[in-house]
Amino acid sequence: MSNRYLESTIKRNYRFFSDTEKKVADYLMKNPDDLVNKTIANLADETGVSQATIFKLVKKLGFKGFQDFKISIATNSSPDNEPALIAYNDITPEDNSYEVAVKVINSNILALQNLPPQLDHEKLDNTLKRIYQSKFLHFFGIGGSSVIAYDAYQKFTRTEYRCDYMSDYHLQLMTATKFTKEDTAFVFSHSGQSIETLKLAKIIAKSDANLIFLTGNPYSEIASLADETLTVYSEESKYRTESLTSRILYLTLMDALYINVMLHDEKKGQKAMKKIRNALSESKTNGPYSEDSFE
Repeated sequence: MSNRYLESTIKRNYRFFSDTEKKVADYLMKNPDDLVNKTIANLADETGVSQATIFKLVKKLGFKGFQDFKISIATNSSPDNEPALIAYNDITPEDNSYEVAVKVINSNILALQNLPPQLDHEKLDNTLKRIYQSKFLHFFGIGGSSVIAYDAYQKFTRTEYRCDYMSDYHLQLMTATKFTKEDTAFVFSHSGQSIETLKLAKIIAKSDANLIFLTGNPYSEIASLADETLTVYSEESKYRTESLTSRILYLTLMDALYINVMLHDEKKGQKAMKKIRNALSESKTNGPYSEDSFE
């Protein structure tokens, strides 16, 4: 019997494993039922790898040790918590338009259900602290990541902070050279392998600014330069890439940060929002929608 939580936890990190770690990961996915009763020595004997390899594997999965890993699997593997949804991967050419729509929606629901276990409380708090200490917030992304950066810019413009976003790469580089300790830069790259984004991150890292990196690859060189790295994992499907699948997760994570920022100093947040609504109201005709609705 498969274990959805265990499979999801392993698959989102699988490409970062060594060959021996993949051997253990494959064994765990094929034999999930008795995992909670095994010791690290048992698993080493059954897979033919060292205990050190297993320890490295569970660390890459984000756990403190093998016991922590087993507790998490046991806690999150109740049959009652297994989502009974037909996912995006199950789409076939025989599906009608409504069936395709339902499966895409279900796939996004499953991705969002898998997001909370990925979040690190300490990293979230540290990211928010860096925002609170800043005056200027900057949002950067190349290609598909630029869409996420622009959406984040639209959100945080409604806060008390001064924000900017620019799509031109040369302007991004030029702006980054002027950063100070009052700046926090959010850099988005799902692969973590963009040469342009790496160059930008290196410039930001040389300044006194805070560098927050949002990615699906916590082992990239960019992650090593960042003050905080927030990782979003997702699975690739037949009809769309992993970066597209993860888009809704990045948007949701930035929503969570935005709401936290607004709640941190609610009076200032409401004051900033009121000013924006007043400014926007002059550009809209009277109607049933609020002044702050999207265009």
